[in-house]
Amino acid sequence: MTDSHTQFAKEIVRQLTQSNPLIVADKKSAQKALIQKTESEFASFDFTPIAATAAENTANLFFSGVSSLDELQQAYRDARNSTVFEYDLAEAMAHVHPYALAFLDRLFDQAHSRYNDEDAKLIAKWVSDLDTYTAVKAVESLLNSHADLQLISIAETNNWQVHFDHLAIRCGSQKTKDAERIVDMLKSEHGYFSPQINSEAFYQFKDGWNAYVLCKILKNGQCLRLFIDQSDADDRQQIIQYWNRVYGYTAHHLAIRATSLKNGTRTAIPLSEITHKLTKTGVESLTPTGLYSCGLLEQVFTRPETNSGIPTALKNEINRHRPGLDKIIENGKLLEIVCRREMDETLKALWFNLYAIKYDPQKPLHSAPLYTYFLPAQAAHVIRTSVQVQ
Repeated sequence: MTDSHTQFAKEIVRQLTQSNPLIVADKKSAQKALIQKTESEFASFDFTPIAATAAENTANLFFSGVSSLDELQQAYRDARNSTVFEYDLAEAMAHVHPYALAFLDRLFDQAHSRYNDEDAKLIAKWVSDLDTYTAVKAVESLLNSHADLQLISIAETNNWQVHFDHLAIRCGSQKTKDAERIVDMLKSEHGYFSPQINSEAFYQFKDGWNAYVLCKILKNGQCLRLFIDQSDADDRQQIIQYWNRVYGYTAHHLAIRATSLKNGTRTAIPLSEITHKLTKTGVESLTPTGLYSCGLLEQVFTRPETNSGIPTALKNEINRHRPGLDKIIENGKLLEIVCRREMDETLKALWFNLYAIKYDPQKPLHSAPLYTYFLPAQAAHVIRTSVQVQ
């Protein structure tokens, strides 16, 4: 972290506290601001930008120009075979059931009855702005979720720009250091960084799980965030390890946000507007969270995608750890819709300058939210939402 990063965060705090009386400076840290969440509880926001060097958007090498489902599948295979993924690590796969790979194969088998070539072009166009790792995970996610693709289609119609916000990857148990292993792989093989702020690099939750945050900035302006989670070592009933057992390292959720460019200024599309349009297409959203944040970070989740194809023997095995897990495990995936308030144009230019990127407001990916991290209470809400039995 440099003085430039620190000064940038202080400037955000200064502007926010001057413009909104609900946001107050944290007297203990000039880089943080506080917002009252309840009568006795404040949420803390650290605005320090991640210290990283901008990297290439390698997914473009594989997905640019894809025009059919067959070409999308081949691009996916080529991207996945081009570098190291979890499936290449014997230790990472030690506790993953063989069904997980069959589940991935089935996504493509079913694609021809659920999607068409125009859908494939839409998917490829969107993931080509990412890096290879997130593109592969996003393709899997998009083929597994009507809601995700529906939002990208809605954005095309409404002239919105849909931004990748983050992916959550389910690992196994802390007992076997499953998340730590994947974090090491993502740093060494894919160029991800941990936030230099310790409180934003690792979260421990009361619900029996923990998570690491990783980030990456691309030269095209895209900011990639990964949430790598696992069950605590001493909690044999916690669901994440069983999701990993069944689905491997597919995304627990793909988080997407949308912006629009009006009069030269990019602004966030409100959650209410996005969910209203999704509802018209039959996609139901659940309870939103983060409404206390003054628009800095708000989230809502769609109803989980369910999977009835899990082998009975595997469900029985999991159910022995806690009655009812066999039903919860069918909640395979969510779409998370995120709204992050955008910086003003002056701040955006300064933010992109930290990464040696020349800011251009006309470029679709040149979005810069004021708050780039996560709020633990909202992250915990994700898991609670996704274990609701359908």
